[in-house]
Amino acid sequence: MRNDTMSPAEAREFRDRICDMRWERVEARAARRRAARALRAGIVRSISERLARLLLRGGRGGRHEPAS
Repeated sequence: MRNDTMSPAEAREFRDRICDMRWERVEARAARRRAARALRAGIVRSISERLARLLLRGGRGGRHEPAS
């Protein structure tokens, strides 16, 4: 059963791989959060732009016709 233990070099390599995998998970999670934040910002920007156009036009079916 003595062969089941890792040498110090193998243990270090294993620890480094585990650390790298954890770091990759952290980076992937951060990237997903950034993407979600950008998507929400784009939606808000889109809504704001549509609302501004609507207000400039005079609203839906308002008195003012859009300038052509």
